[in-house]
Amino acid sequence: MARQTVAIIGSGWAGYTLAHSIDDKKFNVVVISPAEESVRHKRRTVRFTQARVDDINFESKVCVCSPAFPELGSRSFDIAYDVVVMAPGCETNTLNAPGVAEHRLFVRNVANAMAVRKRLLEIMEIASLPFMSDEEQRNILHIIVVGGGPTGVEVTAEIYDLVRNDFVHLYPALAGKIPVAIHDVATQILSVFDAKLAEHALSSFRHHDVEMKTGSHITKVDSDTVYTKEDGEIKYGMLIWAAGNKEVPLVNRLNLSKSARLPPILTDFYLRALGPDGTPVSDAYAIGDAADTNGSEFPTTPEVGCQKGEYLAKILNTGHKAPFTYKQKTLIAYTGQHDGVIAGRSDWTGPAAWMAWRSKNLTWARSWRNKILIVIGWGLDYAFGQEIARV
Repeated sequence: MARQTVAIIGSGWAGYTLAHSIDDKKFNVVVISPAEESVRHKRRTVRFTQARVDDINFESKVCVCSPAFPELGSRSFDIAYDVVVMAPGCETNTLNAPGVAEHRLFVRNVANAMAVRKRLLEIMEIASLPFMSDEEQRNILHIIVVGGGPTGVEVTAEIYDLVRNDFVHLYPALAGKIPVAIHDVATQILSVFDAKLAEHALSSFRHHDVEMKTGSHITKVDSDTVYTKEDGEIKYGMLIWAAGNKEVPLVNRLNLSKSARLPPILTDFYLRALGPDGTPVSDAYAIGDAADTNGSEFPTTPEVGCQKGEYLAKILNTGHKAPFTYKQKTLIAYTGQHDGVIAGRSDWTGPAAWMAWRSKNLTWARSWRNKILIVIGWGLDYAFGQEIARV
């Protein structure tokens, strides 16, 4: 009997977890994603196609694709499937502010993280040029993070740690000239945490001289200026955008049941995608940030995506019949300099929260090899500082 082909659209937490949990001896596993990081594995038979899925024909069971390489133009090709799993994720919401798409940096994947690191080094070197005035230095070194949720807060904390613990030794002349600010349209940061913990995080950032701009409405962005309703023009050298999600274009094209909120694709409790009439579409599933269970509101977090990926692999591998249930894990946010907050644990702040955050990060590693490498990397960073310059 020929093996069925399972087409997985997307290689984020949900798609990646499914691709590496499904039995590749029973199924032909095909992952279609524009992501720059391949999901190929030398000990697993996973076919990876770096492309975008532009549409899905559920009747003929075909994904209509286009390559994720601009130099190839608009060439199109089809990938047939027996089972399709939609996990295309979401895009970062630019809040319709002109210029954001052209001048911001996102923090959604490895390529984004490398771009942030590259830009951070660039602005440090520009500020070190001998003809730069003090005002020019402070402008080019101004780092703005848009988004006061856990992602924006943790990115800000990591940047602060990097600047405070490592860059200050490489660029001593720039010490005290690297302003960091968080902008958020909401009235407080970390709104998913209780008020006491959010206030602790706010106090921690103030102590670290991180400027907090809540209730900040960004109207436009230029290459070196952010325009806000409240403060007018603000110069910057690096703009990181972590201000929420919106659906990807593919989701809008699909003839499925949709919700008015994110995530838009509705599924039943077996993660089967629902058609316009509310009945399951044959051999079509949806997981990750693009899908939610009808009658439920799971958070759009990696933890939900991973649990759904593992559950769906069990369904396909063994014919598991029980509906999906989500096991809520503790929400943790790092606020820099060995401090943090844990939702539901008002007494867990400071180093205890930082240790819990570090430990939780290990759970995202999908193999013991990666867990060991992460721990070794932490040890080297602690002993010698993060590797910024060539040694």
